[in-house]
Amino acid sequence: MARYFSSQSCGFYDSDLHLVVPADAVEITPERHAELLQAQAEGMVIKADEAGEPVAVIPAPPSEAEQWSALRKRRGYLLSASDWTQMPDSPLTYELRADWVAYRQALRDLPETVTDPAAVEWPVAPA
Repeated sequence: MARYFSSQSCGFYDSDLHLVVPADAVEITPERHAELLQAQAEGMVIKADEAGEPVAVIPAPPSEAEQWSALRKRRGYLLSASDWTQMPDSPLTYELRADWVAYRQALRDLPETVTDPAAVEWPVAPA
């Protein structure tokens, strides 16, 4: 059994499992394969170096556009998760429903009230 790493697909191949191994693949030892997978499990990213060999590197921080996108995605999730609080048949008291309305409005206001998407102060959902 031989293990390979392809820089084009950024994937691993095992000669016992794969009938075809990409032409750009380089052979790696089982120990190196295990090291790379352990590094990936610890948050590193596996990519190819200039010679096509696999290396584990610290991932690049998200761009500002990616941070804004993540903010909107989380905001959308939190709004969806609290939709039930606005239904006429929800078991909430009038006061608690008003708290949820304020919370949901604070979520909707987030993109306009945030200057740094990496340092968001998220509103806290009512108890």
